[in-house]
Amino acid sequence: MPKTIYIPADAKHSGIDITWTPSAHRIDIGGWYDDCVGIPPDAMSLKEFFVKLGITKKDCLNAFE
Repeated sequence: MPKTIYIPADAKHSGIDITWTPSAHRIDIGGWYDDCVGIPPDAMSLKEFFVKLGITKKDCLNAFE
């Protein structure tokens, strides 16, 4: 089941939404500004997300220690 977080956590008027869909191994990122201006969303695989940010397997293992 997809799970969404918002940045900032109490986003009201402006923010970013990030949704992880485990069954598709997909991250969806979107957002809005001033309650009415949408930021075009994008989606990518979890692997693509990590590669684009330079996050390594070692980084992930260290984060979960």
